[in-house]
Amino acid sequence: MNKGKCLIISGGELKNPGDYLGIIHDAEYVIAADGGARHTPVLGLKPQLVVGDFDSLTEDELEYFRNTGVEIEYYPPVKDYSDTHLAILMALERGYEDITIIAALGGRIDHTLANIMLLALPEARRANLRIWDEGQEIRLVTEELKLEGQPGTIISLLPLSETVHGVVTEGLEYKVPQETFRMGVPNGISNVMTGEKASVQVKDGLLLAIINHKKGE
Repeated sequence: MNKGKCLIISGGELKNPGDYLGIIHDAEYVIAADGGARHTPVLGLKPQLVVGDFDSLTEDELEYFRNTGVEIEYYPPVKDYSDTHLAILMALERGYEDITIIAALGGRIDHTLANIMLLALPEARRANLRIWDEGQEIRLVTEELKLEGQPGTIISLLPLSETVHGVVTEGLEYKVPQETFRMGVPNGISNVMTGEKASVQVKDGLLLAIINHKKGE
């Protein structure tokens, strides 16, 4: 059974907690991925679950969460999945399919790219999975993505597979050349919404949509 909204807090940068108030208010279940637990006090949150190999948290910090009734899920340091990957899998296992990840970007570029690639996780293809960072939203387009915003909202479309075919957009100023994107040719940067609604459809391939909700940027 699909439950409500789940918030995953990763261990990247969190510059302005005020940008996440709406997401925090809507979250029914909160998972901190290892060092992401350090962001919870400034966000005014108590996570239900902290997961990871805990190479980023001290034993005292872990003990604090244990003593406040937080579930701790420990994984050995030598593992196949990143902490954020594990957090997504656990959210899905608990029945959450509306999942927002914050503090997933910034800092180490390898961690940033790895977290973005998690949007294409096969187990999560049918979920509503997104990264939210400082007013910018990153999603994977699976068949069709419907968007709401304001005229002038900037939307960039980038291929995550070798090719993406059958890309059809509505409500965007620029059309996709031959309805195809190719890896290494980022010609989907900085498209613009012409109204308050838009949509992106794909026939096959993996396509990222980056929506900039910050006005004037």
